[in-house]
Amino acid sequence: MSKNAQAELPWSDLPFFLALARTKTLSAAARALNLDRTTVSRRAEHLERSLGRQIFERNTGQFELTSYGRRVFSAAERAEQELKALDTTQDPKRHAFGTVRLSLSAQFFPALSKILAKFGETHPDILLQVTTSDRFVSLNRFETDVALRLSRQTPKGLSVTKLGRLSYYLYRRADLAGPVVDYITHPGRETIPEEVRAAAPDAQIVMSVDGVLPMRDLIAAGVGAGILPSFLGDADTRLAKCSVELSNGEFHLFLACMPEQKRLHRVNRLVTFLSKELAQFGEK
Repeated sequence: MSKNAQAELPWSDLPFFLALARTKTLSAAARALNLDRTTVSRRAEHLERSLGRQIFERNTGQFELTSYGRRVFSAAERAEQELKALDTTQDPKRHAFGTVRLSLSAQFFPALSKILAKFGETHPDILLQVTTSDRFVSLNRFETDVALRLSRQTPKGLSVTKLGRLSYYLYRRADLAGPVVDYITHPGRETIPEEVRAAAPDAQIVMSVDGVLPMRDLIAAGVGAGILPSFLGDADTRLAKCSVELSNGEFHLFLACMPEQKRLHRVNRLVTFLSKELAQFGEK
């Protein structure tokens, strides 16, 4: 072999690598491939030796990708998807580009349900898997592919698509009039914020509730006034604003994914689609 020659990439090891990266254990990868654990382990080790870099960290029985391993995983998935797209023998009803996982806060789901349905209709070759949680999911650990989040600051080290800022107002039931006297807060907050006190100087806390959607429903039930994002409050005809903007533009809506993941066809399609559809939510 000449000085500038390189060893061939062990393509035959990639299915084993992909299975182990996705399932994180030898047993699960072996079941997915209908093989034994020893074969999966041997092929993964062979790939590492061939690449000359560590691609897995073995932590308490789990195989977690290293930063280099994530780059290999992204490249391997792109190659896998391109090959699937060329396969004219597969069932046309199958999702040629696989699954893309989207994590979002539950407060966004009512406003996004039609948008997500539209994505499914216009991108039948991608299976969208949605999880609703306010927990901070780890993109680094591949707990999701894309995260839709709201924060004062956008995270570093990720591919971030900013959608604009969200505005918040005090809302109450639309058929109520006069000064606001009853206020709904969140658990652990025993005082009324100054910005709310300025809009409702006579207000007193009557209840606390965890979550934006329960807050909306309690306001609609007439329990009291509460703070909601404008995209949620304005869309509900049962509610009416009763303050000026409260958030001062501090909260920004954004999509985030790993930089190497965004190069995946399925992930890029979802980010591009959502960035256009959700631009209406944020104020630039």
